[in-house]
Order: sequence, then C-alpha cells, then structure tokens
Amino acid sequence: MQYNIKLIKREHYRPTFWSGGMATELITYPPTSNYANRNFLWRLGIAKIDISESTFSELPGVSRKFMVTEGKLTIDHETKYKKLLAPFDQDSFLGDWKTKTYGKASVFNLMTRENYDGELIHFNILPKKQYNFKYKAALNKDLISLCFYVVTGGFKIIIDNKTITAQKNDLLLVDCINSNYFHEFLFSSESLEITNIITSIVYRE
Repeated sequence: MQYNIKLIKREHYRPTFWSGGMATELITYPPTSNYANRNFLWRLGIAKIDISESTFSELPGVSRKFMVTEGKLTIDHETKYKKLLAPFDQDSFLGDWKTKTYGKASVFNLMTRENYDGELIHFNILPKKQYNFKYKAALNKDLISLCFYVVTGGFKIIIDNKTITAQKNDLLLVDCINSNYFHEFLFSSESLEITNIITSIVYRE
C-alpha cells in the first residue's frame, strides 16, 4: 500500500497567544487555507488553557472534536449539556454552539468543514514496547489522512520501507493514496516513559 508521509516537527508549528493561554496550529488543509478566513476543510491544533473560565469563539459550519491531554476541565454547552473531561477524554460538538470551559488544561482539537469529518483515537505504548495500530475504514467514507500526534514519549515506525522517528509534540501525517479500507502500522517505543499518541482520522463523506 502506498502513502504520502510527512513528519512535522514542533519547531515548524505556528503558536499564537490569546487572553486565556496559547494556541498552536499543527496543520491546516488545504495548505493554502488559513484559520482566520475560515476556508479550511480540516485543521489540527493544540491549546493550553491557563484561565479558570474560557469562552469559545463561535465557528458556524465547523464540527469540532476536542480531547484533553493534561489537566481536567468541564466543558459546558449552553442549553445542551456539560461534561467533565479528564486526560484523553473527549467531546464532539458544533462550532456554533455557545461553549465555555471551566478549569485549566491542555487540549487537542480537530476541526472539519463541509463534507469532511473525523474522529480522535488515543492509544499508548509501554516503554521500549510495540503497539500494532489497526484501523478499518467504513466503506461509505473516503479516508483522507491518518495523523499521529505524540503527547508524551516517542516512537519509530516503518511505512513503505521508510523509517520515521517521532518525538514529543511531533505530528506524523499519513495521507492515503488508494482507497483500501484496512490500515495497519506497527509502532515501536523509543522512550523510557509511556508514549501517548492521539490519532486523528480524517475522511470525506
């Protein structure tokens, strides 16, 4: 199976500061799009929330997947529901909901628009061990990308005879060239600590 592979190192990210902390864009697709113009089809980002109460910007037409990576917070969607999120808990919601968070935490975000959607999966690898990641795509969805973000630790992986080594805060982007519905990758830990990885699965409906 063929993939387009790109390792994005943390020094290439674009951090921005806001009143509640710091937000960092990992990748935006298409590459010519940008968050400010709201013309992206999908976007990955991380943020550190340093204030006890934060109000989210309203983003009409955007679907959001939101996972805590450190700390705890309560996410409150006005007139809908509220939910306590511990590390690697997640929530899915629409960008035009009135949303606040209470608590200080670090978070991971997947945003999608138009006919793009996605999901977040967390897995970990014990020190110096291996993990066999498997994903079976739905037949009615066109799988676009598998993105592996390193929260802690690091890994080595071989894809299409290429060896890639990723460290903490790196993002491995694996674009799917063909439409095969089953994907399998063997991750090897390169760390003395537990390696935590968030997988973003992006597809077109």
